[in-house]
Amino acid sequence: MIFANCTTKKTIEHHGVHKLNLKQNKLTINETNKNDIIKILGPPSAVSFFDNEILFYIERKETNNSILKLGSRKIMKNNVLIIEVNKYGILSKKTLYDLTKMKD
Repeated sequence: MIFANCTTKKTIEHHGVHKLNLKQNKLTINETNKNDIIKILGPPSAVSFFDNEILFYIERKETNNSILKLGSRKIMKNNVLIIEVNKYGILSKKTLYDLTKMKD
């Protein structure tokens, strides 16, 4: 049989923090500190240092488009959370960008 190892199930590849949109709701501005952020979300995907420390968290989920379009991928989720921490280590600002906001 030629297609012995093929399957009709869609494979989903996940990169970054799972359920980022739900976990970011646990973060409270002017209350949550940097240690709490790392405990809830894990280590950041990227860090930027300026006047305030900026942490970037990424969640990306892709799946195969269809059997007919071999190798074609479809993005299911593409969330980016930008967290700004002041010089005392307290959360001062958070912004979540999802797939619909990125198209704007």
